[in-house]
Amino acid sequence: MAGTGAGPADMRLKMSEVEFIAESTNVEILPNFEAAPLAFIGGDVGPFRPQRPVQVPIWLALTLRARQKCTIKPPDWLTTEFLKDKLEEEQKTEIFTEMPEHFQEIAALLFEGASTDIHEADQVRALLADVHDLRYSKMRKGLAAVKEAEAVKVNNLSMLEISSIRPFFVKSMDTFFKLEETMKVAEGSGES
Repeated sequence: MAGTGAGPADMRLKMSEVEFIAESTNVEILPNFEAAPLAFIGGDVGPFRPQRPVQVPIWLALTLRARQKCTIKPPDWLTTEFLKDKLEEEQKTEIFTEMPEHFQEIAALLFEGASTDIHEADQVRALLADVHDLRYSKMRKGLAAVKEAEAVKVNNLSMLEISSIRPFFVKSMDTFFKLEETMKVAEGSGES
């Protein structure tokens, strides 16, 4: 981005951009119509038979759901049982636990377009918020520790979580390299 005037904040993906990437994730739907496979750039989807499960990208599932052409079967991880277990696991360790890819984005999309298809939606939403808050609390603690650490371990972060902290890391690295250059110049001028 040199020469463009773009700063570290410009490198962060927006929520809408991360959601767009997540929309290509497949989910299972139960169509209430019959149709031959649909041809898309990403490949064929279908065939569609009433009440026969079929895997489709989330963007198509939400489009069909909005037209009342299907119900969406939420991913197995979008349940109170799974999220309670993950919350407990997240509370027991200082590192980030492994979560499904794009879990926050997919949950947001499904709550927006198909919340009635999610069993115990209010409890699931509350547990997701708890997991989110706990993970972001860990990120804040980790970022505070960056000042004293030579390395920071950020395994198991989602794309959205990485995108939210990327500007800080880029700015920190820029500052570190400028400081290192200044120290080298200072050492070089002190030797003459």
